[in-house]
Amino acid sequence: MSSSIEKGHGWLLVAVCTSLFCMPFMMAGVNAVLPPMGADLNASVQELGLMGAFYAMGLAVFQLASGSLGDIWGYRRIFIWGTAIFGISGALLGFVTSVEVFLGLRLVQGVGGAMFNACGLALLASAAPAGKRAIYLGYSGSAVYAGIACGPPVAGFVAGWLDWRWLFWGNALTSLGVLLLMKYCVKLDWRTAKGRPFDWGGCIIYGLAMTALTFGSSELADYPVMAGCLLAAFIVLMVLFCFKELRSDFPILDMRLLARNRVFALSSLAAFINYSSFFGILFFFSLYLQFGRGMTVQQAGMFLALQSLVQALMTPVAARLCIKFDPGHVSAVGVGLCGLGLLTSAFLEIDSPIGVLLAAQGLLGVGISLFALPNTTIILESAGPEHVGQASGLTGAVRTGGQLVNMAVITLTLGFFLGDQPAGPETIDAFMDSMHVDLVVFGVLNLLAVGCVLARNRK
Repeated sequence: MSSSIEKGHGWLLVAVCTSLFCMPFMMAGVNAVLPPMGADLNASVQELGLMGAFYAMGLAVFQLASGSLGDIWGYRRIFIWGTAIFGISGALLGFVTSVEVFLGLRLVQGVGGAMFNACGLALLASAAPAGKRAIYLGYSGSAVYAGIACGPPVAGFVAGWLDWRWLFWGNALTSLGVLLLMKYCVKLDWRTAKGRPFDWGGCIIYGLAMTALTFGSSELADYPVMAGCLLAAFIVLMVLFCFKELRSDFPILDMRLLARNRVFALSSLAAFINYSSFFGILFFFSLYLQFGRGMTVQQAGMFLALQSLVQALMTPVAARLCIKFDPGHVSAVGVGLCGLGLLTSAFLEIDSPIGVLLAAQGLLGVGISLFALPNTTIILESAGPEHVGQASGLTGAVRTGGQLVNMAVITLTLGFFLGDQPAGPETIDAFMDSMHVDLVVFGVLNLLAVGCVLARNRK
C-alpha cells in the first residue's frame, strides 16, 4: 500500500503508528510482568491491579479533552506534548521504588497516551486525501493490534533477559524517536477551532465521571458497596455532563452533533457495544487455557497472540475493502462476525477440540478488523472537518469506556458464580458457567449492534 501514501506523509505515518503501537503495548506488556514488578516494589495484590487501572484512567479521563485541545491549539502540538509526557513518565517509572509514586506516574503516562492517541488519529484523518482515509487509518489500526499482540511475549522476554524496568526505558527511547520525527520531519498541522475557549467545566465533570467508572469497575469484586456508589456517581456525573455540554457554546463534545447526525451517533453506539462485548475475551481465554487446558502462562500468551495477529494482518485488507465496497457494509459484516465469534466461544467446554477455540479467535480477529477500521472512518468522516478532533477523542473514549463496562459485567458474574473464591483449577466448573453466560450475553449484544449499523447505512 506504499503507493497509496501521498508524498510527504511517510514520516507522519511512521510517527503516529509507532506511538499507537506503544500505547496498548504498555498496557498488555506491563500486565504480563506484574509478578516481578510487585516483588521489587513490595506491592500488594490490590496495588498490582491498580497499576493497570491508573493507566486506563489516564486514557479515559483525557481522551475527549485531547481532541478538543487539538482543535484549538493544533493536532501536531498536542501530539508532541502527549508523546513527551508519555516518554518522560515512562523513563521515570524505570527508576521508581515506591508503589504510590509508580501509580501516580502510570496515571500521567495514560494522560500522555490519550493526548497522542486522539490527535494522532486526527492528524491521519486530516492528512489523508479524499478516498484514502481508510488506508491511512488502516496502518494505525494494524499498529494498535500489533502492540496488543507483542506486549506479553516481548515484555516477558525483556523482563527475563534484562529487567522489567527496561520495558519502561525502552518505551522512553521509542517516544524520544517519535518526538524527534514529529519535531523535525513532520510539519503538517491542522487546527479547526483556533481561538475558541476550552471547556474546563465539561472536562472536569467528564474526568470525575470516568474516574468513578474506572475505580468502580476495578474494585467491584473486593469492595462492592463502595464500587456500587462509584458506578452510581458515574451515571449521575454523565447526565450532568450531557446537560452541561448541551448548554455550552464551546463544548468538548458537541452533544447536538450526536442528536442531529444519525450516522455519527449510531456508529459511536455500535463501537461502544462492540468494545463492551469483546474486550474480556482474552481474560476468559487466558484462564480457560491455564486452568482448564493446563497450559503454562507462556503457552497461553503465545496462543492468545493469534487473535491480535489476525487483527493486525486483516486491518490493511479491511482498508482495501473500504475502497472497493461501501464501508458501512464492510463494518456490518465485521460486527456480525464478532457476534458469531463470541457465541462460538460461549459453547467451549474443557474437552472441546482446540480447533473450536482457533475458529473463535479467527472469527473475532477478522470481525474486529472489518468492523473497527470502517466504523472509525465513518465516525471521522460523518463528523465533518470542523469536528475531527472531537470525533477522534470520542473514538478513544468509547473504546476505553466500553472496556471498563465489560470489566464491570465480568466482575459481577464472576462474583455471582464463584463468590469469594478465586478462579483456579478447583473452581473451573463455576468459572466456565460464568464464561458461558457472559459470552452469550456479549454475543447477542454484538449481533444487535448489527441493527445499529444497518440503521446507520439506511439512506
